[in-house]
Amino acid sequence: MNDFINQLHNHRSVRTFTDKKLTQEQLDAIMGAAIQAPNWINGQQVSVVAVTDKERKSRLAELSGNQKHIDDAAAFLVFCMDYSRAKHITDIHDKKLEVMRDIEAVLVGSTDVGIALGTAVAAAESMGIGTVPIGGVRRSPAEISELLELPELAFPISGLAIGYPADPLPAQSPRIPMEAFYHKETYVQNQKAAVEEMDKRQQEAIKARTGETKAHPWSERIAAFYSERYKEYGKVTDVLKQSGYDYK
Repeated sequence: MNDFINQLHNHRSVRTFTDKKLTQEQLDAIMGAAIQAPNWINGQQVSVVAVTDKERKSRLAELSGNQKHIDDAAAFLVFCMDYSRAKHITDIHDKKLEVMRDIEAVLVGSTDVGIALGTAVAAAESMGIGTVPIGGVRRSPAEISELLELPELAFPISGLAIGYPADPLPAQSPRIPMEAFYHKETYVQNQKAAVEEMDKRQQEAIKARTGETKAHPWSERIAAFYSERYKEYGKVTDVLKQSGYDYK
């Protein structure tokens, strides 16, 4: 394997950062990688707001669920699904932006954000910079949109806290067995064995990290999370509609 593949295989989320700042050259390099990520029809439905101002980061941390690692990070990148350019383009060509009436627009924009964010993660890690994605920006989408002065049709999908990791690096989080993730030719429906193995891996990881031997199983935590609606993210649909996403 080459060094880049090894880097990807060694990924881990970083939530504790040193106070070392990033250079503008580093931020530009990360954004230069992200902008080259694949996207639907080359429509480029993504914009990123990079925040390094301490007060603004602190406010973003609060709005995202009081996540201290946003405040501590050297920069917080807010990845937005953005059809405001598409609106400008249709206007100058005397067309109507009908795509906003279809849920496909949200799927496309969110997918493009995910690809760009993943590319930014890889670019940052290649320079020894730690990262952690933050879905919590969707807890307060209207307030964050106002704080960042986002135009209509730009919607915050995910944040990315980046900075130099504080030692020691965290252990990697366990993953489901490869055969439950990587299906050859057709889908293999054997979730029971995969879930049981993931519970085992998670318990072993927690024991190794903390010594705890009676932690709640991974599947129990996931079941509890998904057995309720996204209460903390309940504003998303209304704010999407207010932002011009008129899907049915």
